[in-house]
Parts: sequence; C-alpha cells; structure tokens
Amino acid sequence: MKRLVLLLLLSLAFTYCKRDKNAEPEPQPVPEIAGIVGDWLLVETRYTLGDSTVIKNMTNEPQRAFSIRFDGVMLYDGLGACCATSEYEVNGKVFKVKPQKDIPFDENCRLVDCIICPKLIITQTGDEMTIKSCLGGISKYRRKK
Repeated sequence: MKRLVLLLLLSLAFTYCKRDKNAEPEPQPVPEIAGIVGDWLLVETRYTLGDSTVIKNMTNEPQRAFSIRFDGVMLYDGLGACCATSEYEVNGKVFKVKPQKDIPFDENCRLVDCIICPKLIITQTGDEMTIKSCLGGISKYRRKK
C-alpha cells in the first residue's frame, strides 16, 4: 500500500513539472555548419614527430566534453576554447565564426600561451569529423549519440 501511494505521489509530481516558460529554445544551427553542430568524442589524434607520423587512439583516454554550438563556437566542458579560431573551412566552404550569445570563459585560459591558427580545416561526413590545424595535427571525432 505504501508503495502504491508513493508511486501515485511521484507520478503526480512529474505530471505537474513544467518547463521554464522563460527559457529560450536553442537557436537553429547556421546552415553552413549544421552538420558539425553537436557533441563529439575524440577518437584519434595524428601528428608528425621528426620523420614519423604518430597516431594515438583516444577512445579510452580521459577527455573533456567537446561540442560545437549552433553558431560555430567550440566548447570544452561547456566553456569557450582557450585558443579559439574565428574561421573554419567546412567541407571546402569558408565559415567565419560570429558568436550569437555569450561564450562562457574558462579561467584556465589565463595560463595558456596561444598560437592561434587563422583557420581550421574541418571535414565531416555523417557521424565522423576530422579537424586539421595549421600546425599539422589532425584530430578525428565521432558524434556522440
């Protein structure tokens, strides 16, 4: 009997939960970058060391949550990237990042000495994406589901 009453109370509580009427829905992605917007998991990094190419599998490594916002802003754990680039080439088309809302600041960025690439080269097909930096490193991502 106590379980039945508890179940009834819980179902009533969830029935009356309301969304915040003042909360604005997330804006639609800018069409040029709609394919890359969302949450991504880093699966591999590739870089040159001397005469060798080093490939590192990252799927079992601890990593920060990485996402690309509707306006193209890259976020790590919900915070703005420390050395953010303002231009991407996405599948061959140039996109200039123009933030449409505030970018949460990462306090750790105060400790970073940035070398900012003027442009990142992003190639995306389905749930896979690669980002190539001006320094030659390539990061491969898989869309989180």
